[in-house]
Amino acid sequence: MKKLFLATAALAVIATPAFAADSDSKDFRIRANVKPECSIEDPENVNFGNLSINRAPGTDALTLTTDYDNNYQNVWASCNYAAGITLKTENGGLTTDEVNDGPDAADFTDIIYYHASLRPSDGSAFSPVFLNTESTPGKTRTRTQTDAFHDDAILRIVIPSGVNTKRPLAGQYSDVATVSLGPV
Repeated sequence: MKKLFLATAALAVIATPAFAADSDSKDFRIRANVKPECSIEDPENVNFGNLSINRAPGTDALTLTTDYDNNYQNVWASCNYAAGITLKTENGGLTTDEVNDGPDAADFTDIIYYHASLRPSDGSAFSPVFLNTESTPGKTRTRTQTDAFHDDAILRIVIPSGVNTKRPLAGQYSDVATVSLGPV
C-alpha cells in the first residue's frame, strides 16, 4: 500500500499543470568614459661631442667634414585620439655664446643647423614629423594625426654638413628641442 501511495503521489506531482509566474524585464545602459590622453617617453639628451672639421689649409679649411653626424633613439609615443605631434627648437639650431662679429664674419657662423624627426618604428603607426632648423618658420613643426597611435618611435637628430656650409666658430653649441603630443 505504501508503494501504491508513493506512486500515486509521484504521478500527481508530475501530472499537476505548472502555472507560469508573472515576470518583467527592463533594459538598462552601461557606460564608461576614457579621457583623451597622450604620453611620450622622456628622450635622452643628445651630445655629439667634438664635431669633425677640416684642419687642412685651403678653401674648405675649418668646415664640417662628415656628411652628417647622426643620433637616434627610441621613445614610446602614444595617444588614444587623433592628436598632433610637434617638434620645436628653442634657438633654431645649435648656438654658441661666441659672437660672430669679426672682420671676416661672412665666412663664419655661430649657429649649427640640425634636422630632427619623429618616425614610427613600424613605418605606419603615425605620420612622421620632420623639423629642419635651417628652414622651419617659427621654429616649430606640427603634424596632425588621423587616428590614435602607440609606437616605440624613432627620434632622430642629424647635423648635415650640406646645410652647414660656413665655418663654425670655436665654442660649445647647444639648443633645447621639445617633442610634444596633444591637441592641435
